[in-house]
Amino acid sequence: MGDRGRQLAGLRWGAGFTTGVITVALANAIALAIGFVAKALQGPVDEPIFERIDRAGNTDWTDVLETLTQMGNVRQTQILGAVLAIVFAIWFATRGWRWWVPIALFPAAWWIARLCQLTIAAIVDRDRDLISLVGTRIGAFPSGGCARIILISGTAVVLASYYGALSRRTTRWLYGIPLVLGLAEAYFRTRLNQHWFTDVVAGVIYGFLLLAALDRTLRAFDPDPAERGLARRRTA
Repeated sequence: MGDRGRQLAGLRWGAGFTTGVITVALANAIALAIGFVAKALQGPVDEPIFERIDRAGNTDWTDVLETLTQMGNVRQTQILGAVLAIVFAIWFATRGWRWWVPIALFPAAWWIARLCQLTIAAIVDRDRDLISLVGTRIGAFPSGGCARIILISGTAVVLASYYGALSRRTTRWLYGIPLVLGLAEAYFRTRLNQHWFTDVVAGVIYGFLLLAALDRTLRAFDPDPAERGLARRRTA
């Protein structure tokens, strides 16, 4: 069997597609349900928090927060995903794994998250007429910045854990990276009044829902890839 055959051997395209459709649909259904709850909480929760932050005004850290919160922006997460895709593709190639999986997975995850978030934002229409401290309009529901940074950094964790056959303990520690980044982004955007508070909470939840969908889809699409990679190296 040639290299191309080995790269494609054992893949379950139908199972991967079905799992992906179901899990992404479920993630979006949950996000929509949370969205309607968030709309109901705007008066008792979001507006008081927004007004309190607005009264607090700018601080010496405002410029720093404005810079740090860009990590969840559209272009920044695109660049991060592209860099991680290249790095992981090189790593996978050196180990005899499917080097093309990271190249395909990172952009696919980003675009699915982007399109789904825009769709949810159109359905769950929040009051975005207020202006934040830094002069940008209030972000949509759920926070795309929080969801994107969790999904992109979490995709790296999923790939490293699954293909590298990392222990559960190590994997749990690695999942702390997207968690910390997501919570940090949620704080930055809330402190800058760029989102309603419930937007960023939902963004963190949505990011991990999409990450769970990605993990389940990858496992259905490519069962036990690390063992096959080890077998190929032993044969060589």
